[in-house]
Amino acid sequence: MNKYTALGSEVDKEIQKQLDIVAEEINKDIHDVKSIIVYGGFGRGEGSVKRVNEKYYPANDFDVYVITEKKADGALLDNIAKRVAQRLGSKGIEFNKFDKNWSFEDNFYLDLKCLTLDELKKLVPMIRYYELRNSSNVFYGEDVRNLIPDYKTEEIPLGDGFRVLFNRMTHLVEYFSTEGKHNDVVLGFFCAKAYIDSCTALMLLNKKYSPFYKKRMEDFYECYKRDFPDLYKKLPDLHEKIKKYTLWKLNYNGRAPEEDVIKFWMQTRKDFLEVAKYFISRFTRKEIKNIDDLSNAVINLGKEHYLPYSRYFLKNEFGIKSRFLALVVSKLIPIRFKQLYFFRLMKERKFYPRILLNKRSPDVIIFGSAPYILFGLNENLTIENDNFLKGLKTLRKVYPSKAKTWEELSQDYSDAYVLFYLMKIV
Repeated sequence: MNKYTALGSEVDKEIQKQLDIVAEEINKDIHDVKSIIVYGGFGRGEGSVKRVNEKYYPANDFDVYVITEKKADGALLDNIAKRVAQRLGSKGIEFNKFDKNWSFEDNFYLDLKCLTLDELKKLVPMIRYYELRNSSNVFYGEDVRNLIPDYKTEEIPLGDGFRVLFNRMTHLVEYFSTEGKHNDVVLGFFCAKAYIDSCTALMLLNKKYSPFYKKRMEDFYECYKRDFPDLYKKLPDLHEKIKKYTLWKLNYNGRAPEEDVIKFWMQTRKDFLEVAKYFISRFTRKEIKNIDDLSNAVINLGKEHYLPYSRYFLKNEFGIKSRFLALVVSKLIPIRFKQLYFFRLMKERKFYPRILLNKRSPDVIIFGSAPYILFGLNENLTIENDNFLKGLKTLRKVYPSKAKTWEELSQDYSDAYVLFYLMKIV
């Protein structure tokens, strides 16, 4: 039997039953399924679960790839995901708007993606694909993971660390509410995840990344002071916090990791800002002193972000090794993302041609607004006007926000993020 959690065979049996439902629903609509693979926490054997009426369910989501002969339509995958959520007693999530009043009890979802057998052979080195090959569980069909290129961890571009960090920064914005709409358990969960994935990004920097939470935490605990002396001076207890919250997640009990969740959120955003500044400084080789420097560096990410992916794409897809052509492709990526995002907003009845006028891709602009918005509140939960206005101005480059309060701005940011990333293009 596959190992899905650190909680023993009885819990794993419950998770297996639920994954069998996933396989059943997928096979109703997709008739050329070769393999179904769970990755992420449950792929690593480190999944977090909640206990309801003596049964165990995933605390957050299942991350699943269905492997097929022909590509499955994205809308079809979304419909399957909604059916699975309903069968597991959840209402699922909406795919066009973020709900701050979110709970693990009501909003489990299946993050379902499709790859063809041909696509498996051409995957570029990214964290998700490295984990798909090396730390996942096949729960239906053939084991086709050997078709994925056997990349080394040091080949994973630092752009993956950047996305991991700013996804977590996004969650710190999304799940907090000045109006008390947030769920304390959910907010605490994602604060803990911010620490855990600080470790992920930092271990990519020193080429010692492991796909397993516990091993990654243990390696970081041992090397932190030696490998990251500048960050250690600013956050001398970061390794202790990462250890604490990693072990908490592995033994998740349905409660927040800290009693005072707002205080925990304030502590997390402060520590996380230092990690983000340090990482982006190393990534871009620019000095990052403050939030302005951080936002500008993120928005102006260029070839250091896209070029590694472009080179692997040309090599795997066409057998071409050309730095010049890779540079050309890296410049086309933001253009394509702008087009896709513009039409995605159009589907939501938001005509916003300003998107097309930007030099940069919508994702880096959205992420560039995140530090301002996160620190658009003072510790007494009143608006910090300078950061608030800079966050609003930045977000308006890609999203028609008319926010006048932090609650409104964080909601608009969350909606902009959801609309981009649920296009499933990155």
